[in-house]
Amino acid sequence: MMALTWSKQPLKGIFIAFHIFKTLAFLPWLLIRYTPKSARPFPEWSLKRCVLNPLVRQLLVYYTVTKSTAMSLVVSDQRKAKERYALAEPANADLYSGVLASDIAKPAPVGGIWYPTPVYVGSPNLDDEKVVLHFPGGGFVLAFGQEMYGKGVASAMSKYLNANRTFYAQYRVATDDATRFPAALQDLVTFYNYILSLGVKPSNIILSGDSAAGNLVIALLRYLETSPKLPLPRGAIVWSPWVHVTLQAGKDFNACRNTTIDSLTGPFLQWGAEAYFPKHEPPSEELAYISPLHHPFRTRVPLIVHAGGAEAFYDTIEEFAKQMNAIDGNNVQFYPSDLVTHNLILAYGGAGLEHEVESVLRDISSFLKV
Repeated sequence: MMALTWSKQPLKGIFIAFHIFKTLAFLPWLLIRYTPKSARPFPEWSLKRCVLNPLVRQLLVYYTVTKSTAMSLVVSDQRKAKERYALAEPANADLYSGVLASDIAKPAPVGGIWYPTPVYVGSPNLDDEKVVLHFPGGGFVLAFGQEMYGKGVASAMSKYLNANRTFYAQYRVATDDATRFPAALQDLVTFYNYILSLGVKPSNIILSGDSAAGNLVIALLRYLETSPKLPLPRGAIVWSPWVHVTLQAGKDFNACRNTTIDSLTGPFLQWGAEAYFPKHEPPSEELAYISPLHHPFRTRVPLIVHAGGAEAFYDTIEEFAKQMNAIDGNNVQFYPSDLVTHNLILAYGGAGLEHEVESVLRDISSFLKV
């Protein structure tokens, strides 16, 4: 109830002003606190990394309390992108079957931005186009400005995975009953079908998703194994995937290691889980899509699972990778990065983790033979 109150004007404006003042006062204290290396979570961490995570947590406090999705920033970036922006229209209804067939959540047009330039039907050298289809995280409820993070993701994919293009795809965030599960997963099917419809070979497509979107990419792989109407991609990468999603997400997070040094917060994850879960009690089939931990499945797609050694999700991600590897025929690789917190692919530029993301992606390049 308190969060709902602060999400409305004029109290929202008051909270924003208070939050800005608090953050400005917080920054000098953080700089003083972490200047001595002995006071840092790890002596190897730079001062920038020590300061960044508490500031990100403060930002998540703002979004959680005000229930702001930041979709306006995404829409603004998409408009500025001009010809690099593309709207993916829903595919034929038969592509959204099984758990994706809902009386409430319906497939809808969704957009994304191409880096560096778009692929079109009939583009030259289309058979050689290597495309990364990347989905950003956000706890199912938060959208990230596409140009701020999309350029960094695309740059890494181009440099280390030899990707000609990256499509940074924004699915619907959960704001009401019509955008709860399975809406976001419907959108991933829409985006994947869109890339295929351009004439890009499935063997030249790599799926990528971070945090909550890593969860969604895992769900898409599960769905593709049950839907023979769509071909399988070359591979998939999930960065710090949220694999254990429950209606007590806040408590689950607080019980993890590394919660005090990671960039996430319990209340933010609680908001995301409550917004994403369907209103009804999900049957076991749906629950496997929502929370893949303890629900391993057979997949013919090579899957790379990344986790930061200093993130709160590490133990659940590692366990998920083990469970997936125990399925006969699966090709799942677990790549940990020591001393890295949540979401390396999204945070590497601001946190000075270029070496770490290069190391991971070069290994992935060898694994996927790209």
